[in-house]
Amino acid sequence: MIDVVSSKSKNLALKDRKRLYQILTIAYGETEKEIWGENYARISFDSYNKLIEKGEILVAYCDGQVVGGIHYYEQTPGTYGFGLLCADFGKSGMGIGRALVSAVEKIATENGINSIQIAILKPKNGEIGFKTRISSWYQRMGYKYAHSQDFNEVDPAKAPDLITPSCFDYYVKSL
Repeated sequence: MIDVVSSKSKNLALKDRKRLYQILTIAYGETEKEIWGENYARISFDSYNKLIEKGEILVAYCDGQVVGGIHYYEQTPGTYGFGLLCADFGKSGMGIGRALVSAVEKIATENGINSIQIAILKPKNGEIGFKTRISSWYQRMGYKYAHSQDFNEVDPAKAPDLITPSCFDYYVKSL
């Protein structure tokens, strides 16, 4: 069984923080290497810890062990966003990602939020199998494609670091 807790309600031990960051680093390093290159680090450990301290990270546990996490936040009034979704690849198929997304949706609803918008970074030309699967997965959970936006427009400072031209596909779910 997957238990999801807020970093706001649980003081995460350093070993749990390191394990969660390791899962995140492996997940993004593997799923975005065609976009950023080898040894890509999505976020620094210090920056991730700041999100933990702010209480914006939900942590998934299975049998007392950290198995995944997600960052959630209010994007605009009435709309939440989430990102940095990660799950231990060794525990694939256990419902970790679904449990984390469902927990964000529950928190959003409890806080009177009307919708959630997410973004999936993908190459402009060509497909990455994981990105295609994750897009389909979100759509099965009720997220609807809204629009695409060139990465250069979203984050021009980081755009030169891309190894392939990329864009964000945005998906929205009404709650």
